[in-house]
Amino acid sequence: MKTKLLLAFMVSLFSLTAFSQEASEMAVYAEKKDNNYYLIRLVKDKPVPKVYVYSDGVTKPYKNYTELKDVVMDFPGMMEANTSTKEELISVLKKGDHFYEITSQRKDPNNIEKTTVTVYEVFKGQKRIVEEYGSLFDLITSPYKDAIFIN
Repeated sequence: MKTKLLLAFMVSLFSLTAFSQEASEMAVYAEKKDNNYYLIRLVKDKPVPKVYVYSDGVTKPYKNYTELKDVVMDFPGMMEANTSTKEELISVLKKGDHFYEITSQRKDPNNIEKTTVTVYEVFKGQKRIVEEYGSLFDLITSPYKDAIFIN
């Protein structure tokens, strides 16, 4: 069952890459542990995502994984994010002096198109909503698309 769920999760994420032929990586999940953000990014034409750590304003590679199951073992929230209807952190973005958290919330766990994407500005520990989008596809045309697609 978990293997089927994992494959369904990866297929739904890979389908989003069709909208960005130029982008080499796509942010699909983020997890906050202590003061660090761990960013999981799909790499075009590779079955295993890259994992980065964002700490003190710097994004750097975290670990070099060779198998998808190892990524899921270290970040089990990835599996819950695909089937959950609660809000999930999918990426972070720093533009100039501003830091943003991008979250998604599925209205229907079985339909990726029924997803609300919210952009929060984080300032001095406080979060405020900057924008809300009706789908991930709407975010692609927004000024915050760099949080999802990385060249």
